[in-house]
Amino acid sequence: MKILLSAYACEPNTGSEHQIGWSWIKTLSEKNKVYVLTRKKNKKKILKEIKSKKIKNVSFLFYDLPDFFIKIIKGGNNKSNSYLYFLFWHVFIYFKYKKLIKENKIDLIHHVTFGTFRIPNLLCLCNIPFIYGPLAGGEMVPFKVLKKFSTKSKLTEVLRNISNSYVRFSLLLNITFFRAKKIILTSETSRKFIPKFYHKKIQIIPALFNENFFYKLKKDNNFKICFIGRLVEWKGVEILKKLFLKIETLNKKITLDIYGNGPRKNNLENFIIKNNFENKIKIFGHIDQKKLIKSFKKYDLLIFPTLRDSGGYVILEALNNNLNVITTNAAGPKSIIRNYDLGFVDIFNTTLDQIANQFFKKIKLYYDDKNKKFYKYKLNKLLSKKNKIKKIYNF
Repeated sequence: MKILLSAYACEPNTGSEHQIGWSWIKTLSEKNKVYVLTRKKNKKKILKEIKSKKIKNVSFLFYDLPDFFIKIIKGGNNKSNSYLYFLFWHVFIYFKYKKLIKENKIDLIHHVTFGTFRIPNLLCLCNIPFIYGPLAGGEMVPFKVLKKFSTKSKLTEVLRNISNSYVRFSLLLNITFFRAKKIILTSETSRKFIPKFYHKKIQIIPALFNENFFYKLKKDNNFKICFIGRLVEWKGVEILKKLFLKIETLNKKITLDIYGNGPRKNNLENFIIKNNFENKIKIFGHIDQKKLIKSFKKYDLLIFPTLRDSGGYVILEALNNNLNVITTNAAGPKSIIRNYDLGFVDIFNTTLDQIANQFFKKIKLYYDDKNKKFYKYKLNKLLSKKNKIKKIYNF
């Protein structure tokens, strides 16, 4: 089968959304001829990986908008206007590549990244079976917690929720939904934002791939904990601060290493200085994924206190590298982990203090375990290549 992947975010050894795009390419190319539409900025790293790993059956179509578009729309960065750039990118690739798609007799077009239901994909107009997803976007920060966010973060969440409500009225999105053979969502929380007329096309399937589904991880006592993620409020940065104040009362040997960048970095640094935690909490910023994975062996726990999330690739990275995880029952983590001994932290109808206290109790449980038991993790079976491909493609 000839499959065209629309993978705007696609880059090996990067993690997050880029790793999702890359995992679809590797999986589908095992038995199919795959064409990939992705950004030109990823070209060098992609071609290097293709050569070193000898990946076959893949042809890349690299495209970026003209430089002046990047400067105007993005303002010279990759943050605030990324979705606007993404929208224009999809408009341009349709007109640029629709003739090539027809000439190469593509059997199926599949949009995989970005995984948001707020942006239409004009490739659905190519008169070829079109799969839209895995998509997310319906996850929301619980109201009790949102009230404690900064004004800027509150505004961001409110605007995001308004944009979700607009989805059902968008002409281009409705055309995309109508033309799609299947609409893949990562969790049930996004279903309510899709018009009911299209619900018969919806399948709930995690965006990630993984081959292991049961973990028994050894308990260590290095007294080292890590957090990996963007330093924004909805990722639980305020919870980290409250949590570490409690951890200090449990065991003064415990340290916290933070990997990530974001608007709350300065706030975190001020918290560290104010509480004389310079030797207890370290912020490393963003580091290469391979280096990050190598560092996992020195930690006991990954703390992932996200308040809304569509995925959580770092959870799989941690488990695959023998690192225990304590996370929340946000939609993303719950779509990955079905059951495990340490349990989820409940973020619904609770305050930030209560969430931090739940994390503290689980960390205490972990370090108080004198028997050094093995913790058991059971994952969603739809994370497997075989199960997911069969569910989506029916082959």
